[in-house]
Amino acid sequence: MTGAEHRKRLPDLLRFAARHPAKTLRRNHGKTIRLTGGFGIGQCVGCGAFVVAVVGWLAYQYVTHLT
Repeated sequence: MTGAEHRKRLPDLLRFAARHPAKTLRRNHGKTIRLTGGFGIGQCVGCGAFVVAVVGWLAYQYVTHLT
């Protein structure tokens, strides 16, 4: 047997995700929206808070390295 025959193959879903990351993200995003009943106010607040935190951290890093 060769080394390739001994390697374990990834499950089909993981192989698909590795080959098609954009399709996987779109499909999973659609599933999330359907399961949660739509893109609600909580998800908007969560996304907004994350963006504010990241931009604030980047601004802090920029200012501290500037001085």
